Amino acid sequence: MRLLGIHHIALNVRHLDRAEGFYTDVLGFKVLQRFSKGLRHLMLDAGNSQIALFEVPDLEMQLHIEELSETGYMHFAFKIEKKMFQLAVKKLRDHNIDIGEGPVRRGEGESVYFQDLDCNHLEIHCDDE
Repeated sequence: MRLLGIHHIALNVRHLDRAEGFYTDVLGFKVLQRFSKGLRHLMLDAGNSQIALFEVPDLEMQLHIEELSETGYMHFAFKIEKKMFQLAVKKLRDHNIDIGEGPVRRGEGESVYFQDLDCNHLEIHCDDE
């Protein structure tokens, strides 16, 4: 078997329209497709892959995601060019997104960690040039 890469990552959200606003307005992704049959969801263009947001209004996710993320370090990391990193940090702060004590040094680059509106743990990382 030879896999070609990641096609998409699927995330559960409680309010699809609210999540769409976060992922498009704050993070800058574009909506590729919307689905209303079955679970209401959409696909976002994330550069070299896609993100699927599935609306699950009654799902209690916060405690489970916090346990997975704090104990098991489950998160999704987005790559950004070094010259754009500080602008991304500023945009998160301008939108009152909690980035803790970030940015932080990670390996050969910098990262900032935060959560979306449904507590999914996210990271933006830039490598040193």
